[in-house]
Amino acid sequence: MEKKNRVGQALFICRKCGVVAHADRNASHNIPARGEAVWIAGRESRTPAPS
Repeated sequence: MEKKNRVGQALFICRKCGVVAHADRNASHNIPARGEAVWIAGRESRTPAPS
């Protein structure tokens, strides 16, 4: 995450692709997506569970 993308308390502007969004709304979309990615990665782990 690039801190410069957060222009103000409530405004997010992606310096890479130009997306403009309310910062909290943007976060509300990113948090579940990251959680899902972590969940899937954990399910696909090849490491045996500790006993």
